[in-house]
Amino acid sequence: MSEEKSFDVKTATEEELRNRVTELEAENELLLKDVVGLEDEIVNRSLEDFAEVVSEATREFWKGQLIENREAATEALKDLLAMRGAAGGRQPLHNRGAARPAVRTATGEADAAGARVALAGKIRNRAHEISRAEHVPYSVAFRRAESELGTGGK
Repeated sequence: MSEEKSFDVKTATEEELRNRVTELEAENELLLKDVVGLEDEIVNRSLEDFAEVVSEATREFWKGQLIENREAATEALKDLLAMRGAAGGRQPLHNRGAARPAVRTATGEADAAGARVALAGKIRNRAHEISRAEHVPYSVAFRRAESELGTGGK
């Protein structure tokens, strides 16, 4: 804006009033564009801060939430980020978290206890297969699985 002239509404002509309204509307439009641009910049920064929990599919949703109620949306995103950090990311759908590799001794050999646990699991699985396939009691199938896998019921 160049110079601000003093404008007296009481003494202005109708033409001057129309011109002044047009000027103010143009100023208002420029200010509104600036506000929208700054708002978008703030929202985009926030979305970058929470990129770990905001996917491309949910980006527009969170953008709308941040514009409507920035404080509540920021708190929700902080909670999601904290939950993700506490859980260590996505958990597997299967129970592999309990599976452990065989413990090695100083000489590099597998620990005997680990080998026994692995063998017990194989025997159990084979016993279930025999029991279901041949319709025999589980105890009979277990003894047969032991003998098949070379333990001989020891």
